[in-house]
Amino acid sequence: MRSRGRVVEWVITWLLVGVLLASGFLLAVFHREALSATGLTRDGAPTTIAPSLFAPPPEPEPVDTEAPPPAGTGLAGPAEVPAPGAVPDRAALEARLAALDASKLTPAEGGPPVVIGYEVIDVETGEVVAAAQEKTPLIPASNTKTLTALAVMSAFDGSERFATRVVQPEPGQLVLIGGGDPMLRSIPAEGVAYPVPATTEELARLTVDKLRAAGITTVSLGYDDSLFTGPGWNDTWPANYRDQVTPVSALWIDEGRGPRGGPRSQTPALTAAVTFAAQLTALGITVEPDPPAQVLGATEAEEVARVESLPVHVLVETFMQRSNNSFTELMGFQLAAKLGQPTTFAGSVAAIQQQLTELGVWDEGTVLHDASGLSRSNLFTPNMLASALAKLASEPRLSVILDGLPTAGVTGTLADRFADPISAPARGVARAKTGSLSLVATLGGTTMTADERLLAYAFFINGAPDGWAARVWVDQATGTITSCGC
Repeated sequence: MRSRGRVVEWVITWLLVGVLLASGFLLAVFHREALSATGLTRDGAPTTIAPSLFAPPPEPEPVDTEAPPPAGTGLAGPAEVPAPGAVPDRAALEARLAALDASKLTPAEGGPPVVIGYEVIDVETGEVVAAAQEKTPLIPASNTKTLTALAVMSAFDGSERFATRVVQPEPGQLVLIGGGDPMLRSIPAEGVAYPVPATTEELARLTVDKLRAAGITTVSLGYDDSLFTGPGWNDTWPANYRDQVTPVSALWIDEGRGPRGGPRSQTPALTAAVTFAAQLTALGITVEPDPPAQVLGATEAEEVARVESLPVHVLVETFMQRSNNSFTELMGFQLAAKLGQPTTFAGSVAAIQQQLTELGVWDEGTVLHDASGLSRSNLFTPNMLASALAKLASEPRLSVILDGLPTAGVTGTLADRFADPISAPARGVARAKTGSLSLVATLGGTTMTADERLLAYAFFINGAPDGWAARVWVDQATGTITSCGC
């Protein structure tokens, strides 16, 4: 009996489902009549049922593709860039800078006086918005590199590369010729390096491929570093700088230090040739003599193989980012070669002066002895540095150099700075090149004010024995101009 009851329940359930489906079908077909019969609607009378319940969806209205979207959609066109505020008021900004604590910037007993010089320029208008001792020649330290970067990038188009070549004056005689590649390595750098510098390892492989194809297994090897006429050491540098800079040479590898660092070679060209000979030997070529001899006058001989440097703009960005003295000096020699000056320190300085004079940023009375700023005999004004920075910032092709500079409180040489409340507004905003020597602290770069004005600035302190206090002052000065809504 219980089973029969279940069967009856299932039959009744399915009958009800069928009735509901049939009713839905009839209502869909005869909805008007059905509604009328139930009293829900009547001909000539208002209905309590929304017409859209059974009506087909309305046709979409045509869209005028030429008309602007309605206001408030955010689609009315590209967002407008907020216009920058007013140019900072010079008197107000100078008052803020004068109020910074300089009590610790006192001269040593019997030492030179402390001089604080600076200039701040509104990049868009070229207007000087703050200055003090801006026409006083001061020691710039590594901010000399900023002048070199401007001179090099304005003389080159930035895409040029420098080739390291192997030539063959006669079968079996090879000459390794330096092209002045400052980043030439012996072997690839460990880890991921981008962009990848050229290596003598690759040059050796390319050379051996050609030798084997010609059936040559024994060679005599010489080297030619005559592109730069030298000398490679600057007489204004103290002797103890030999552990900080490699003598300038048109032929070196690993900056004369070996692939993993180490003492700097005082004969970088010979060191490069010896390394190249060892690499040829490792690939099955017998090399004579040992060590390789200097050979000149073979630059026009048949080329066997070559590797090329990274583009000039990358080389300049690198020496600015790393504040690399050796790179910078070599690029000064390359600038001299480009402008037809002697490839010497004097020629390098003459080329920098020539280029900056054409750009209108060279100050009379400037004294330069090198391109890197290692020489304490270098002297130029805050006005000159600020003008150079404004020039770099105002031209897109040149501004890439500034884009690669350390960011205040974030990257590079500025990563651990700008921590106090006065300097902190510059964190993540200002970019700058540092300069430091004994009694010297400089900072030059660009920043954006609270009113969204792009400023180029140069802060110099000479004569302060407390290097930490000098660094704090230039950082706070940068924070002060950055926070300016004045």
